[in-house]
Amino acid sequence: MTIVAISREMGSGGYEIGAAVAKALNFEYVNRQILLEAAHAHGVPEAKLVEAVERRLSLWERFDEERRRYLIFLEAAYYAFAEKGNLVTASRSGPFFVRDVSHALKVRIMAPFETRVRRVMAEDKVDQKAAAAKVRAYDREMSGRIDYLFGLDWTLPEHYDLVINTRDDAWNFYTDLLVAAARHPQYQPTPESRQRACDLNLAAQVRAALATDAGTKHVNLDVTAQAGHLVLKGVVFSQAVLEAAAEVARRVPGVTSVACEAVEIPRVYPGPIM
Repeated sequence: MTIVAISREMGSGGYEIGAAVAKALNFEYVNRQILLEAAHAHGVPEAKLVEAVERRLSLWERFDEERRRYLIFLEAAYYAFAEKGNLVTASRSGPFFVRDVSHALKVRIMAPFETRVRRVMAEDKVDQKAAAAKVRAYDREMSGRIDYLFGLDWTLPEHYDLVINTRDDAWNFYTDLLVAAARHPQYQPTPESRQRACDLNLAAQVRAALATDAGTKHVNLDVTAQAGHLVLKGVVFSQAVLEAAAEVARRVPGVTSVACEAVEIPRVYPGPIM
């Protein structure tokens, strides 16, 4: 059930390394398939998901309900794969989704700026100026995206178990390095880490169910799960909304009980009481 979660820079070769590692381990390999799965499961066009995940949001767009729901669907798709394990993912957010799962090997694949520009020039058949602009734009967008989603600087090595610099085109070495790390006892699942992956997936599926249901899709509740027991927390405008959310959660497979810890506020603030 080991998970190899790769975060890669443009031009670092992360996609290719991820695919090679998955093949060597006989693991499932997932990158854009996550987006396709989310779109298929919730009826969301793939283009909308790509935009929500890959483009830096403006201040106003951060409050866009539609984008929030798309990201919830993406998260649910990712955790569904992660719970099954024996998985290699190559995306920007993967290591942060599973940062609390001990059998997940969290990897950053990077390369010097000049190396990345050279590779983008060769792959896209563009000149140095265009390639450099593309790489800089990518870095800027991804820094904003990860900061918005997780409140973290994705370039810091402290967020990863392993950072690989692909300055040299030693692709077999990088693959062998990751395969050996994934097979190490450090990244084999324990009953506790398996349960953590299950809990994260169940909470994500409940959030997706709430975001899909017409009566609760605009309700923003924190959802946590522990061995089938669910806790919903947040601010609601009425007890009826909270009860509706609890009912939606109970219908999600795997949920055995639902507890609610919510603050109800009036729709119209009456002002200070004198």
